[in-house]
Amino acid sequence: MTQRSMKLVHLLEPSKVFPEMKAKNLEEAIRILVPQVQKDCSTEGRRCLIEEVLARERLVSTIVGHGFALPHARSDEVSELTIGLGVFPDGLDDPTPDNRPLKIVFLLLEPKRVSKLYLKTLGVLARLAHTEGVVEKMADAKSSEELITIIAETKLTVTERLTAGDIARRVDPVRLGMTLKQVADLFFRNDILTLPVVDEDEKAVGVVRCSDLLGAAMPEYTRMIGGLSFLSEFEPFDRFLHEEDKMLVDKIYCDDFIQVDDNASIVEITSLLLHQQENALVVNKEGNYLGMVSIRYIITKVMRT
Repeated sequence: MTQRSMKLVHLLEPSKVFPEMKAKNLEEAIRILVPQVQKDCSTEGRRCLIEEVLARERLVSTIVGHGFALPHARSDEVSELTIGLGVFPDGLDDPTPDNRPLKIVFLLLEPKRVSKLYLKTLGVLARLAHTEGVVEKMADAKSSEELITIIAETKLTVTERLTAGDIARRVDPVRLGMTLKQVADLFFRNDILTLPVVDEDEKAVGVVRCSDLLGAAMPEYTRMIGGLSFLSEFEPFDRFLHEEDKMLVDKIYCDDFIQVDDNASIVEITSLLLHQQENALVVNKEGNYLGMVSIRYIITKVMRT
């Protein structure tokens, strides 16, 4: 299917792009940016917008790392997708996932409807954040025109169709030969119930679920009988903790799993997850592992964005 697309730079207006701004933190930056971006809005309307953006920020932080934050909200105070850009060369005080100082703040405002353009733009801005050297160039820019030129040079485009690649989250994969201790550590760090398993060529070969890890902790005979009150409360887990450095994921991962290409539609992946009663699936790009999409991601990135 041919997808219509537009260049990311064409969604930006010079009058809503601000270099060399100053603020202490992201909240203050939002309070500064909203009135600048929505100059035609009433004082009460701007106040409502600020509170809606901050409420969304309190729900889940929009600091994505690489020096970028993408605060956004759907609001009755705007009639079309509106994007503002503020650059804070001195950095903001907020903690970031990669400890890189937060300097680039894109503000997105959209009417209260699920807009593909809005969601796609968020995904493309996240890709902009990962573009090598872009945060440094933007932080050094002296004018809105210079900032727009930097973004134009990335040649990033926003396509019409929302796909698995737009909402996939890169989760560190399990690799064949890893111990169950290493797998448990990955579960802890990634806050997800299903992890991808990849081979040495970065191709997905299966998944390992939290339930697989728990199953490895239980003695084999416990799966065949009920009434296990005779077991001490911690006995299975004590056994696991003593052996987790010796047991390999190769013995427990599942090679019967759902995987899709990055251009699969949101409706398609939602249907697969519900039909097969899975909580997550693997997304591939050109045959290699790209990331994971879980039911939780669909809720947070589509239904609650």
